[in-house]
Amino acid sequence: MEYLLRERSVSSDERAAMANVSFWADDRLYAYLRDLYDYFYGDWKEPPVAPDPKAPPSEKCGM
Repeated sequence: MEYLLRERSVSSDERAAMANVSFWADDRLYAYLRDLYDYFYGDWKEPPVAPDPKAPPSEKCGM
């Protein structure tokens, strides 16, 4: 997971094809993965919430 976060070797489109969950933008994908990493290996008490696959992208994504 550290490699994936460091290298950012998977795009949000590739991830959507693998997991059937769209993050709409690479930055959202990697923010979620960072939160997930902090849950697994850090001090987060609860897992992060994955985005709703049917939700439109937020305005922050610039889409």
